[in-house]
Amino acid sequence: MQIEHIQQVVEVDTPVRNRLGQRIQQGLSAGEFHLVFQGIYRSRTRELERIEALIRWNHPDYGLLLPDTFVSALHDDLEVAVDVTHFVIDRACAQLAACLRAGQMAHPLALNVPPSVAAQENFAAEVEAIARMHGVAPELLEIELVETEDTAKILATRTLTRPLRDAGIHISMDDFGTGYSSLALLSAMDVDTVKLARELLAFVPTRQRASAVIAGILALLEELDIRVVVEGVETADQAHWLEQWPNVLVQGYYFSLPTGDLSAVLDGIDTTRRSTSTAARTLGLR
Repeated sequence: MQIEHIQQVVEVDTPVRNRLGQRIQQGLSAGEFHLVFQGIYRSRTRELERIEALIRWNHPDYGLLLPDTFVSALHDDLEVAVDVTHFVIDRACAQLAACLRAGQMAHPLALNVPPSVAAQENFAAEVEAIARMHGVAPELLEIELVETEDTAKILATRTLTRPLRDAGIHISMDDFGTGYSSLALLSAMDVDTVKLARELLAFVPTRQRASAVIAGILALLEELDIRVVVEGVETADQAHWLEQWPNVLVQGYYFSLPTGDLSAVLDGIDTTRRSTSTAARTLGLR
């Protein structure tokens, strides 16, 4: 069975999604999941600014599965979503702690979290406890919420953000610009970072209108004093165009591919493979 077919079936079949949730929990227990890390850099200086942790599933039958293949189960089953989130936070903190003990420079680490998990009453306390158990300062963590219909409203009302702020944990919104976010809520949202959806950059800088849209968004977020990460930077032309905004952060294949070696990212070792092969792109997908 092809991975694309698996994803199509999961999206429309509730019983399949339920079984997928159970299989994910089995996979967590069996050690089938692991993390990879991708650097996020300053647009002009190319200096490493922060890092994102991404989950991967080494399925014994289907090989390497990316989050898009199994993320629907996290939306449908809170227990599965919590288990996966705790796995990501624990493994990320463990690896970051090992790097810090080896004397490497600390950089903030972004962790993808479903909004349903982040909205749980004890979530901030659990994140802080896991971080401190590994000897990692909570201030080094940034909780990255995928943009959903509820995320912007939650962030705007601050019912979610206050406990995270009290713990010193940073907050970002992922995939901004193509989904549910309202510009009317943007000024009220309590976020440190907004990550622009990669679709916004797809035709930049070759198409004037596409370039004008993203330029306007960058100017607006800069005026609101919100840190911006532009995802999906794949070409030298895109990277050069974004240098107009020296405070903008960039992420994508052009700068580095995800790697399981966090220490290599922290040391600034070049993990890029400027190949356009299917294999290289598959490894780079989120």
